[in-house]
Amino acid sequence: MYNMNIYPTILTDSLELAQHQINLVAGKISVIQLDIMDGEFVENITFTPVDAQTLDWKGLFIDIHLQTVDPINDVVECQELRGMRTVIAQVERMSLQEAFIEHVKSFGWRVGLSLDLYTPLVAVDTESWKNIDVLQIMTIHAGFQGEKFEESVLEKIQHANQKKIAEGLSFEISVDGGIRPETALLCKKAGAESLAVGSFLWKAHDIDEALHQLTVLS
Repeated sequence: MYNMNIYPTILTDSLELAQHQINLVAGKISVIQLDIMDGEFVENITFTPVDAQTLDWKGLFIDIHLQTVDPINDVVECQELRGMRTVIAQVERMSLQEAFIEHVKSFGWRVGLSLDLYTPLVAVDTESWKNIDVLQIMTIHAGFQGEKFEESVLEKIQHANQKKIAEGLSFEISVDGGIRPETALLCKKAGAESLAVGSFLWKAHDIDEALHQLTVLS
């Protein structure tokens, strides 16, 4: 098994493609991230958590990344998915962070907040910091895979890590977008603890080698 700080990400409206990607990483990792998009928060539209119930997740734990308007409304749809571990959502069009956090935790799952490319750390409410399990930092614009990694985000990762240490907080710092071996190393040095990886894995000729490259460098 590979180091579990690598989370392959599924971003598609095709259940067939999603199943293929699940099959590719099953037995190699233990956690997979499913990106859910509503066509309003971002232009992309994916299948829903309800649709995802038809997939064979091969015993993988599932982290859901909601890129939707008022994501609290989408949480309940995740409850029928076996292996649910975490629900992460973008803060930019979230009505109340406290309500979202409490709602996710009521299902017994970990909860995370995600910051889009240019969303600052101050967008996280003061009270949210001690209640989240994951802070996800986007290094590309939410909504797509394969975009260029924005190195200016490394400073945001560093500041999040400094805050975590200074205040004795316990959230996981996860980075999503543009991850490949070189950028994985940059994120790790800045303080990232997990990496959500899409295109680099799915376009690889040898997914075992791709996972190995990320694990060795990260």
